[in-house]
Formats: sequence, structure tokens, C-alpha cells
Amino acid sequence: MTAAAPPTGNENAQTFDQAYRELIESDRFQTEMTEFEPPVPREPPDWLADLLRWLETLGPVWQGLFWIVVGGLAAIILFSIGRALYRRFSDPAASDEEDEAGTEHWRPEAKAAHGLLGEADAMAKQGRYAEAAHLLLFRSIADIEERLPDFMRPALTSRDISDAAALPAPARTAFSSIAHIVERGIFAVQPVDEQGWAEARSAYEQFAFGKSWA
Repeated sequence: MTAAAPPTGNENAQTFDQAYRELIESDRFQTEMTEFEPPVPREPPDWLADLLRWLETLGPVWQGLFWIVVGGLAAIILFSIGRALYRRFSDPAASDEEDEAGTEHWRPEAKAAHGLLGEADAMAKQGRYAEAAHLLLFRSIADIEERLPDFMRPALTSRDISDAAALPAPARTAFSSIAHIVERGIFAVQPVDEQGWAEARSAYEQFAFGKSWA
């Protein structure tokens, strides 16, 4: 039995060419790149077209509003800068007078304040310093509630009231001092003594009578 003769070079070339033609002519393989056809844009709906046309007509209006907003922001910035410069270079004595004038609305009537201090002093003379300080605190809360009825709520703590921006600084300072003395006697197990009562009384009278108190 003799072995088959190996294929010659021509036979190999013919075999490759035939296989290549079969591959190209076969439908099983894609040998050409299909041309991309972009989708045809659809016309926008009538309502959208009408809206776009209407917005185009408002172009000058939007431009005017833009400059109005820019002008408003510039005015706010200039006002803030001017206010800061005024506070920086203004007379401190004049500022104190303005603060004093703004506090007048919050001060109790002199007659009522004198009556309250007289009642509290009577308690203090009997050694009831804590009760006297409590009286000043409760009366201060009543004064705040009278002037800001929508501000006072049962859930507010004395610290909330002391930090409230709605109160002028002298009122916050006086209330904070009195409340601290009272709370110190309750929570720190440090009874209000004569010194604590004197501090609470001084804070209240400083607010009630200001610089005119002698």
C-alpha cells in the first residue's frame, strides 16, 4: 500500500481560493459594512412649537428681569458694606444711645419694676433668696410673653429664651443672668444665697432702669 502524494503548491492555492469564495458567497457571514442611516427627525408637536415661539417673544422680558435681579443683589451688597463701615467707624457712644433707645420698649414700667423689687426684697430679708430670684424670673417671662405672645411656647427652655434673636441684647443678658442663678440653685444643688440674690436683683434692675438707676 502506497502513501498518497502530498498536495502541490498549485493545489493548495486552488483549495484556498475555493474556500475563500465559498466564505464570501455564503449568507452565514457578513463581509460588508452596512451604511448607517440616521433616523429622520420628527417634527415637534404643535403645543411644543407654540411654547417655544412664545418663549422667544419673552426674550426682552427675561433680559429685563435679569438686570433687575442683578441690580437688587448689588444694592443688597452695597447696603451690607455701608452698614458694616458705619458700625466700624461710627461713634460708640451714639451706638450705645441707639441700643438704649431700642430697649425702652422692652423695659417694664418704673412703678411696676419698683413694686416687683420691693416684693422680692421683702422675701430676701426673710432669707427666702431662691423665692425672690424665682419671682424676678417668672415676672421677666411674663413681660416677654406680653410683648411677644407668639414667641413664648411651653416647650421653650430658659436657654432658648436667652438665645432668642427676637429679644434685644439687654433683655437677653438680664434674663440669662437671672435664669442661670435660678437653675444653678435647682440643678447644681447650690441653693440661691444672698450673693446669688444680689446678682439676680442687679441684673433685673440694670435692665429695668438702665443707666438712669442710682
